[in-house]
Amino acid sequence: MTAPFAPTLASDAGYVSPSHLRTPLRSFLVSHDKGIYWLRMPADTGKSEFIRGIVARRPGKDGRPESIDSAISSGMHAVAVALEPGDGAPQLVAALKSAFDAEFGPAGDAQPPQIRSGDAAGARADFAAWLGRLADLGRAGGGKRLLLCIDGLEVAAAPGEGGAACLLDLLPDPAQVPDGLVLLLTSRPGEDWPDGAFAPVAARFAGAPAVAVHDVGLADASYVESLQKLFRERLRPVLRARSVACLKDLLEAKAAFEKGGRDARLTNDPVLRDGLKDDWKKLTNKYPRYSGQLLPVAPLVPLLDQFDRLWTQVMDRGEQRFRYVRMLIDHIVDGTLAVEEVAALPAGTALATRLAPAA
Repeated sequence: MTAPFAPTLASDAGYVSPSHLRTPLRSFLVSHDKGIYWLRMPADTGKSEFIRGIVARRPGKDGRPESIDSAISSGMHAVAVALEPGDGAPQLVAALKSAFDAEFGPAGDAQPPQIRSGDAAGARADFAAWLGRLADLGRAGGGKRLLLCIDGLEVAAAPGEGGAACLLDLLPDPAQVPDGLVLLLTSRPGEDWPDGAFAPVAARFAGAPAVAVHDVGLADASYVESLQKLFRERLRPVLRARSVACLKDLLEAKAAFEKGGRDARLTNDPVLRDGLKDDWKKLTNKYPRYSGQLLPVAPLVPLLDQFDRLWTQVMDRGEQRFRYVRMLIDHIVDGTLAVEEVAALPAGTALATRLAPAA
């Protein structure tokens, strides 16, 4: 059943904001006070994670709750629902009401109208009028506007039971979007929709001035770069810990090694480079005979090579899909999967089955 994304406090230390999704949406919000933004990506590529990052909360610097992905837009309230197969208009309306109440508290004026059955245009008008009331209540609650996120359009493309309006029939035309409201819609690409369902929806939004469609594919450079950022930032501590262990072994064994040196991979990751320099200084304090020597890079090259291969393996085993790539990274970080084990794992859904926790 369609359900709201819970706006509960969450630490989400592992969340890395996807700039390839955040930046275009932010640009749209800067340019439009209202409208429709439609994000289309293949399955398991991070659409729902992005929505969750917008609506979930964690303590801000001032102690008040803020969005996990707080760089999206200041002064904006956001609510979101996730669609489920077989849901119709009543389930969508109920879930939106629940999400709105969770954000603002129950408001009597937010009660939804009776959605007309058998009349798509009338149902759409009823829904648009209700969204207008929600936007007004959102502004009264202190927000400049309301971002309303509906995740997974393609799963609700069938008509409702008993001739009730198809859930997609409720989506307002661009001209019906009320002031102070931005609809953020997500779906898979058209080829992944039920036969004949995608074209009518796309045609309703085509060419409208307050509509933006953002298509992202598995091979898009910005998407791949976002996965690489996730890989680098989440696994940097693992690489650093292995590097420190390697350096410590050298010092304990009093092995000969090349002093100093450079590697472009360290130059391009100053966080790792500076962290290792600090680690090396602390190690040489414990082994004074090496005090003052520069961080030796040559002994770290095999580890850097290993993590280059790991990136390729993670992308291959994860089929370049965010869900599986994130799953592999999480297991490596929490220690339940060794770096050396990744290459032998199955790919895709078989990977998810293999790494799923035991019942």
